[in-house]
Amino acid sequence: MKVKGNFALTIRDRIEEDMINGRYAPGEMLDELVLAERYGVSRTPIREAIQLLEVQGLAYRVPREGAFVAKLSSKDLLALLELLAYQEGLCAMLAARRIEPEALASLKELVDRCDAAARKNDVELYARENVAFHEVLYASCRNEYLTRDVTTLRKRSQLYRRNNFHQAGRMTESAADHRRILEAIEKQDEWAAFRAAVDHIAVAGRSFAEFLMTLPDGFVADSNRPNPYPSEET
Repeated sequence: MKVKGNFALTIRDRIEEDMINGRYAPGEMLDELVLAERYGVSRTPIREAIQLLEVQGLAYRVPREGAFVAKLSSKDLLALLELLAYQEGLCAMLAARRIEPEALASLKELVDRCDAAARKNDVELYARENVAFHEVLYASCRNEYLTRDVTTLRKRSQLYRRNNFHQAGRMTESAADHRRILEAIEKQDEWAAFRAAVDHIAVAGRSFAEFLMTLPDGFVADSNRPNPYPSEET
C-alpha cells in the first residue's frame, strides 16, 4: 500500500502541475480513462490521485457525473483571495522578524531576477521566478503550519490567477511589489512587510469586478448549478 500511495502522490503532483500551468480549466471533467492514458498508468492511481486533489480543494465530485477541476463562485473566489492576501501578509510579517541571512540573500537575488524577467517581458520566466520568490518568503516565516496553508491556498487561486502576467504592466507592478516587501523585511518593519504583501495579492491591483472580467468564460461557477461545496454556503 505504501508504494501505491506514493505512486498516487506522484500522479497527483503531475495533474496538479498541469492544472496550474493551464492544461485543465476550472470546471473541466477529470475523466479517469483519459487521464490514465495521458499519464500512462492504470485507473487505480488516477482515482486515488483525484481523491487527493479533492481533499486539497483542487477538484470536486458530482454524483453520477464524475470528478471536475475546482470551479468556484465569484463569492468563494473573493473569499479565497482575501484569505490568501492576509496569509501572505502574515508570512511577510513573520519573515521580517525571523528571516535568516541566507534566505534574505536569496530573496534579494530573486527580486533582481524578477526585475530582469519583467524588463524582458518574459512571462514564462517571470512566472517561475515569482514562484521561487514566494516559496522563499513562505519558508522564511518559519511556521510550517502557515507555510502549508498558504501554499495550498496559492495553488487553488493559481487556477484563476495564472493569466495575470499576460495583462499589460502586471509583471512590472508585481516586481515592484516584491521589492517593497523585500525592503520592509530588510528593515525588520513587520507592519510595512504585512501591508506590502497584502497589497501585492489584492487582485493584482484592480477591483474584483475588473479581475473577473479578465477570466475566460466559464471559469466561475454558474449561480444556477448546485454548489459543489455545500458546507461553504451561508
